[in-house]
Amino acid sequence: MIPALAHIGDSTAVRRGRTRSLARRTADAIGSAISEVLENDRVASLPGLMQGLDPRMKLVSIVLLAVVASFVHSIPMLLALVAATMLLAAASHVSVGSFSRKVWASAGFFGLLLSAPALTAWITPGPVVVTLGPLSITGPGLVVATRLLLRVATGAGFGLLVVWTTRWTDLLRALSAMGLPDLVVATLAMTQKQIVSLLRTVQNMHLARESRMLSSGSARQNRGWVVERMAFVARRSMKTADDVYDAMLARGFSGAMPSLIDLKATGRDGVWLLATVAACTLVLLLDRMVFPL
Repeated sequence: MIPALAHIGDSTAVRRGRTRSLARRTADAIGSAISEVLENDRVASLPGLMQGLDPRMKLVSIVLLAVVASFVHSIPMLLALVAATMLLAAASHVSVGSFSRKVWASAGFFGLLLSAPALTAWITPGPVVVTLGPLSITGPGLVVATRLLLRVATGAGFGLLVVWTTRWTDLLRALSAMGLPDLVVATLAMTQKQIVSLLRTVQNMHLARESRMLSSGSARQNRGWVVERMAFVARRSMKTADDVYDAMLARGFSGAMPSLIDLKATGRDGVWLLATVAACTLVLLLDRMVFPL
């Protein structure tokens, strides 16, 4: 966010005695999104546990942990896996509070939507806990929904750890080294860059409108302006994609994304992978032996 424009917007809002305008609120939200992208790069540069691992080993271990979480059926073991994601975040110098909010705000919300039908007697018969007619909540339904919610949160937590503790270029190089098609890697690389560029463009448009208006305008005018800007951004994104692709073809692009990053696994990465396999085995054994069905 540009400090001068932020100060002008705050002063204008105070003089009007009103809340911030739609343009200003949208610009602030976009600015926060851009700040999160930059914050991810900063966290990936810290000397933490996950940051020091080879991206390929990190991906393999995280995928292995997420798959194991899908086979775990006991709630205590799933809670232990959720706690493990937080411990890994703390060991990697990631804010545990921010990490937990992101996991539960996204995966927790969608997990709740997915598990909500399983709460009802119509899907999961059993003793009724809350009577709501055909949508009464049952005891077994609560267990099934909680289990599904924790599995989604665990998988999302492990995935977020990879994204936060790995530079985007290193992650793309690891995906390419692990056999992901070049077309997919190239698409991911260009998508990330274009999203940030479009976010900055939209933020600048909203700040420009805010700085040139003496009044916040009516709700109808604001909605109309937002719709027009959405159409403008859509047209610009398609034109930019065509221009970038033409420029890449003119420079010899053949479908592969060359990289100067040379990934090298060390003994530490081998120890980490062995520890991950041992932890997954232990989790499955405890799940089956200590918490049988």
